[in-house]
Amino acid sequence: MNRLRFRRGRGIHLSVIFTAVVVLSVTLTAALNTIVGFEAQKDSLSKNTLDLNQITANELSVAVDTIFGSMTQSLDSASAHFAISENRGKQASDWLDFVRGSMSFFNSLALVNENGKITAASPDNGNLVGQVLKSSAAKQALTERKPLVSEPYVAVTNRLIVLVSQPIFDGDGTYRGFISGTIYLHDNNVLDKILGKQASNLNGSYYYVVDKMGNIIYHPDKSRIGDNVAENPAVAEIMAGKGGHMKTVNTKGIPMLAGYAIVPSVQWGIVSQTPVSTVTDSVRGIVARMALVSMPFILLLALLVIGVSHRLAYPLRRLAVYASLLNKGETHKVPALRLRNHLIYEANELNRAVIDAFRVMGDRTEALSLEAHTDALTGLHNRRFFDSLLASWDRQQMPYAVILMDLDRFKSVNDTFGHLKGDEVLRFLAARLNAEKRDGDYACRYGGEEFVLLLPFGDKDLAYQLAESVRIGLMKADSPIGRPVTLSLGIADYPQDGASSAEVVHCADLALYRAKEEGRNRTVTYRGETADV
Repeated sequence: MNRLRFRRGRGIHLSVIFTAVVVLSVTLTAALNTIVGFEAQKDSLSKNTLDLNQITANELSVAVDTIFGSMTQSLDSASAHFAISENRGKQASDWLDFVRGSMSFFNSLALVNENGKITAASPDNGNLVGQVLKSSAAKQALTERKPLVSEPYVAVTNRLIVLVSQPIFDGDGTYRGFISGTIYLHDNNVLDKILGKQASNLNGSYYYVVDKMGNIIYHPDKSRIGDNVAENPAVAEIMAGKGGHMKTVNTKGIPMLAGYAIVPSVQWGIVSQTPVSTVTDSVRGIVARMALVSMPFILLLALLVIGVSHRLAYPLRRLAVYASLLNKGETHKVPALRLRNHLIYEANELNRAVIDAFRVMGDRTEALSLEAHTDALTGLHNRRFFDSLLASWDRQQMPYAVILMDLDRFKSVNDTFGHLKGDEVLRFLAARLNAEKRDGDYACRYGGEEFVLLLPFGDKDLAYQLAESVRIGLMKADSPIGRPVTLSLGIADYPQDGASSAEVVHCADLALYRAKEEGRNRTVTYRGETADV
């Protein structure tokens, strides 16, 4: 794990960065172009699909409207015949057979008098003639006495039918009833051939027909016939008398691209639609093919960049290795540097600069290291050195003693004599520590007026003797302020007082606090929860 962290900490080779930047740039550019192309293709294909569906709906609308117009005309001609003809009974039925056989509009025809009684029918099943029609469509035809196309309704035969009627007036203008043509919407007739026989479409497109109330009368899924879909936005537009196209969500929750139109003669609506997913899948297929085609070129470019970047980065990598050895202080491993001409101008200049830097850095490294671990005011080791040294001793589990000390009432020294004199007092104490400590001991400025002595392999007894020597010597010496300067000191050791340097220093700090509490100018040794003077 440590080795892994070390390798990560070394950074990434320049050639890898070059390669990554170029490949990433190409990839991002390709991705951006793909995304933009995807959206553009999707928008274009969606618009084309909407237009195509609207064209389909319009063409179907025109066809159906034309059919109903032809139906009305054929019935109008038939009604004119019966207005002047005396044909009744069998002759009338034969005429209706002729009319029905000459066109494929109607599944049945009937001649109805002014009282609603059927006087002739085609086909004549033997039980229709003489019956009185009671359907709402028949009553409407008798009442309004004008050409009508009824709303789709379910007849007594359980068929969904539409009744087309044409009134009959004789030469005197007297109303004589009407001639009606019945269309079984889902039986064999011209409407069913156009609207009810949709071929299967692999892309999921289909159309359906609704009446003016929003009820489905034609749909490829027969189970949907009769459903009311007035809440569908496209159907709502139809019911409002509008045609057009829109992206919508149908009543089944499926996003659709719908084109819709109205059949004016009957106020039906035709909706031709395609699932949005069809367009999306189609565009995704295009994008996938584009990516597949471009992938070899990206890989070839990556290989080319790797080769070029390796060549360009080689001199910089060599200089980086030398700089790393210098940073570790292993200058003896650095081969003799000499100027080399490289392909890159900057590399040549950097090579010259590194040669000069090696001459200077070797001399400055040791000085900088010392400066980084030295307190500028007192010349003692600083807090950074203190922390680093204790961390090293923790790893080695080496025994040691800590003497933590604090100048008594140092604030009053600064307030009375000024900060310059205060600094002299700090340097005065630092000099005493250097004079009193053993060779191998470490004197550090802990912070402010706090100082610390670290005694490797020392114990509390040795630390106490040294602490008292420092305290008494400082108190008796001539200080920069002309009066005695005193210290309070706390002692702890490892491993007796803690399993880590943080715990040991904390114990020494508790002992120092006890020394301050008990009147200052004394040394206190940490003894568990108590401290001994």
